[in-house]
Amino acid sequence: MKQLLALYQYAAGLNRRTLTLGIIGTIVALGLGATAIWAPVERATLVLGLVSPVLAAVAAAVILDWWNRRRV
Repeated sequence: MKQLLALYQYAAGLNRRTLTLGIIGTIVALGLGATAIWAPVERATLVLGLVSPVLAAVAAAVILDWWNRRRV
């Protein structure tokens, strides 16, 4: 698995931090999607209501960090 990730990282020209953030983001998105689809409505509403402001803040921080690194 490490070799596959290393090959993908090299082919895409990504650094280790970007690859890690992408993998973690994908896992979190899949988990939230599964919660929204398979959990009872009340529980899914509660989970998504609590998590979405946090995810929005994290996404904004990642985009801002990327923008600042790109401009330097």
